Amino acid sequence: MQESLFRNGDNRPCAAEYGAAHCEKPFVVAVGGLDPTGGAGLVRDLLTAEALGARAILVGTAWTRQDESGVKGVEPRSPEMVRATLEHALAACPLRQTAVKVGMVAMGGIAAAIVSGLEAWQGPVVFDPVLAASAGGALFEGAPADLLPLVRRATLVTPNLVEAAWLTGLAVETLDHARQAAQTLAGWGPAAVLVKGGHLPRAATDVLRSAAGERLFEGTRLPGRSPRGTGCALATAVAVGLARGQPLEQAVDAAKVWLAGRIQAAVTIGSARFL
Repeated sequence: MQESLFRNGDNRPCAAEYGAAHCEKPFVVAVGGLDPTGGAGLVRDLLTAEALGARAILVGTAWTRQDESGVKGVEPRSPEMVRATLEHALAACPLRQTAVKVGMVAMGGIAAAIVSGLEAWQGPVVFDPVLAASAGGALFEGAPADLLPLVRRATLVTPNLVEAAWLTGLAVETLDHARQAAQTLAGWGPAAVLVKGGHLPRAATDVLRSAAGERLFEGTRLPGRSPRGTGCALATAVAVGLARGQPLEQAVDAAKVWLAGRIQAAVTIGSARFL
């Protein structure tokens, strides 16, 4: 097979192990933890990317023991292995067709390793600062300052209300609080911040803050228990859009529309709902 079949528009090689057919697809390098139920984490990232016609390359940060009742245990990988794996994955992907999505980082040393692994990367990075499982149980051990370098490095940071409050030290319980938190986080250096309002008491309104200003994404609150992994899925869907070259607001809008459809079609298995 000719070498040109494994090259992309920017003349970087597309790794043979991924196959020539995949060179036409956008890539998402998903960095996060393994949820053995498949409801969240790397498995959800993979399923989301594939559902949206993208190719996912997975970089594990930790193995978790969890189910619908919460987190039972976390085993982080070594920071050096995370860094080396991330660098290898990025070297195999075409720059103009790839975005990075970072989820669970487990501890401060791994966060620093991810920032180091991204040092030469010039493409978009979506950071979903996962602190705990939706069913309960910590997934990050460290202080807000440990995540600040990743926040600064991101193209988009996507905290929910609890995560935004933890990162900023502010009370984030209302829409006005979410707007203030988004402005505060944006001042720390990321290109944009999306504070997710799924837990607001009234409308589920997300706040996007970027250099273009503020935009509110108003959503309809759907009845029933929220499915697992919605935050993972949204961040990955946005990353797919950015990998396709979509402007940020368009990528966020498309991701929210897609996710709303998946929530409506969610299935119940045992006591949990899955996308």
